[in-house]
Amino acid sequence: MLADFKGIIHPDVIITIASKDKTLTLKESGADSKIKKLHIHGLPDNALAFTLDHQPKGSASKLFKQLSCYVNPENGSGVNKSCDLVIITQAGEDIYDVLVFELKSDKPNPMTTKKQLKNSELYIQYLISMLKCHYGIQIKSINYRHAIVTTDPRSIRKNLTYNRNTPSVSDNTYKIKAVTTNSAKEAKVHFGAL
Repeated sequence: MLADFKGIIHPDVIITIASKDKTLTLKESGADSKIKKLHIHGLPDNALAFTLDHQPKGSASKLFKQLSCYVNPENGSGVNKSCDLVIITQAGEDIYDVLVFELKSDKPNPMTTKKQLKNSELYIQYLISMLKCHYGIQIKSINYRHAIVTTDPRSIRKNLTYNRNTPSVSDNTYKIKAVTTNSAKEAKVHFGAL
């Protein structure tokens, strides 16, 4: 499925995973961002990473303003919310894990972040349904996980921690991981901590 998935998404949104050390670097360009680069290490061999928050310069920026040009850009209910990163890994034969991930410099707003993560999950479900239909992909199960990385350690609250025993289809919780940045505004986190 991973190769076919890579074939249906825009190549500009794919994030390269360094084959030697299994690390990817997520870059944040916002002027107010306290994390300019987040290095996620320890990724499994069979991983695909891409962003749903691609922000190219110039006229191409209009194409990536929202997840779909068929959705009203003025809709304020959350249908245009998307996350920074999606990592799909193969956990077994026809079994996949999908990490939907957001990077927040400060304390996240729980309601806004939940919408971002859930809407991104719904979009991934749509893409997977296209794979099943057009490519005949067989999938036994998909486990969705939601996570954020923040620079604010006080934002970690027990009631927002992801619970593996609760199905994420109906679960709007996420795991929070606090990181420390260096002087170059770079941080690192192990994939297993997300």
